[in-house]
Amino acid sequence: MAPELVVPHDGPRRLRVRRSWVRAGFTALFGAAFGLGLWGFSIYRTSPEFEWGTSGWDLVYYSVQLFVLGAEATNQGGDLPWQLQTARFLAPVATGYAVFEAVRSLFADQFVLMRTRRMRGHAVVVGRTPAADLIAEALAGRGGVVARTATGDAASLRNAGVAGAAVLYACEAEDDEPGVNVLTVAVANRTDRVADLPGLRLNAHVSDPELALALQARHLSHPQSGVDFFTLGELVARSLVRRDRVAARGTAPHISVVGHGTFGRALVVAFARLRSVEIASGGEPLTVTLVGPGAWEAAESLRARWPSVRAACRLVPVDTFAQVREVGSPQRVYVCHDDDGDALREALRDSDLWRASEGAVVLRLNRLAGLGGLFGAREGAILDDLDGRLDVVEPGTLLRRATAPGALVHDDVYDLMAVSAHLTYLRNQRERGVAWQSTPAMVSWAELSDDLRAANRAQVRAIPDRLRQMGCTVVPARGAEHGRIPEPVVDARAVDEHDRWMAEKVAAGWSYGPERDDARRLHPDLRPWADLSEPDREKDRAVIRAIPVILADFGLHVVPLDDDAGWEAADQPAPDPRGVVRGWRMFGRGRAEQPGEG
Repeated sequence: MAPELVVPHDGPRRLRVRRSWVRAGFTALFGAAFGLGLWGFSIYRTSPEFEWGTSGWDLVYYSVQLFVLGAEATNQGGDLPWQLQTARFLAPVATGYAVFEAVRSLFADQFVLMRTRRMRGHAVVVGRTPAADLIAEALAGRGGVVARTATGDAASLRNAGVAGAAVLYACEAEDDEPGVNVLTVAVANRTDRVADLPGLRLNAHVSDPELALALQARHLSHPQSGVDFFTLGELVARSLVRRDRVAARGTAPHISVVGHGTFGRALVVAFARLRSVEIASGGEPLTVTLVGPGAWEAAESLRARWPSVRAACRLVPVDTFAQVREVGSPQRVYVCHDDDGDALREALRDSDLWRASEGAVVLRLNRLAGLGGLFGAREGAILDDLDGRLDVVEPGTLLRRATAPGALVHDDVYDLMAVSAHLTYLRNQRERGVAWQSTPAMVSWAELSDDLRAANRAQVRAIPDRLRQMGCTVVPARGAEHGRIPEPVVDARAVDEHDRWMAEKVAAGWSYGPERDDARRLHPDLRPWADLSEPDREKDRAVIRAIPVILADFGLHVVPLDDDAGWEAADQPAPDPRGVVRGWRMFGRGRAEQPGEG
């Protein structure tokens, strides 16, 4: 079966307009040919040369014959009226178009199949689920061409043109098979790619966030990158926070969240990461009032798992919205129940919720997102929107506004980790007394230069190699504290990190110079490890120490694979700084030093 093609939102309209004009033109052509034929035959029948029947039905019959090149009355040619001459040429053209349309309709699936198999740079979305619908619409809304297929078997993926695709989203239903989308990614990963195309970016939707985190942990321990395991709620939460980023800025920001399921907790984590920039520049934590049943449990779980929440948020669990006003007036209230019915009831009946906030009441809906058009004072609305304060958001609209590069609707885990690495650097530099905006790197991620962003991405993409060299892996976090890599291990791996950094810089056109000069691409650290000063070596050591900190920001902990090998104590000297350490027996506790950039 041929895949369904979804073209950009402005594409179908242009295509429909073009086809409608073509069809209207050929309809006019049919009419003109038939009309001219009747007119011409009515004149020609008065000629002495006309030897055929002259009744009205005869003339209609002769005119119809023009369309099949079989009108006996014109076969011999001669001095025919211009009307008939014109009709005898127009009619076959109209017939040809009709035959073409018939063949095209008959072989439409085959034509689509041939086209999709040869496409390049498009997106493939697997599944017929609400998540697949949202992602396909969002990709098309961002200007991409999407090939949709119901299943992720090898034949279906091949028919969808996965060999030339840029990205694949596996979004089949997981009711009975939680790993079905992971299997689709595995099949796609084995597909032969078109030569000279970059690697296929693979994304598997996993509805269980715990399973998604466990899969991500296994992937981040593997040196081959390019796969992301996500839940739709986390994608939508990040997009909503990006839209509402002003709510996490200012001197004393305050938001309220009711509904503490997958989406509500993801929203708090996303706001915490956004507020971390303000914390790095000297700001105060974001106050988050968690409202309703389960608020205390949610607060405890969020603090335990996410260092960014502990660092950037003041979580205040309360029972009712009447108690929220005792804490302060939030800039926004987010109604985040996973069930649309619960969310509607909460947002529409609780007057304390409306009065608690200075700003909007943000209602996230999934299946019922179309209800947003019923609220407001405009024509067609039938429900009031609390004087403009009720903000019904649709996941598809949020995803279409994503800032991810290329044919993606979300930043993959390495892009997010790169932001986390930069925030880790900012916190460390602030603790050392470095002033905000005093260097090119002491700015927010949005203001960071492309070179420094690339450096952060390269740093985090090397994490799987560093873990493998240390004999370690990552697992979902169970406690509030991340481990600290013992210093002998740090020293051993810092040499490798320096070699990686030098190779990256040389490939980008940098060379050694006694003074750093970004314009001329000169750097004083572009020399062997043995020639570096201790302060310069500390930059590489700081990158290794930061690995547990960065991973902890994603709910992951670093653990050694072999508890019986390694160092008895963290302060034991390393006999060979280039040696591979197969684990360690003791973890230190507390925050690590952070990496240097550039």
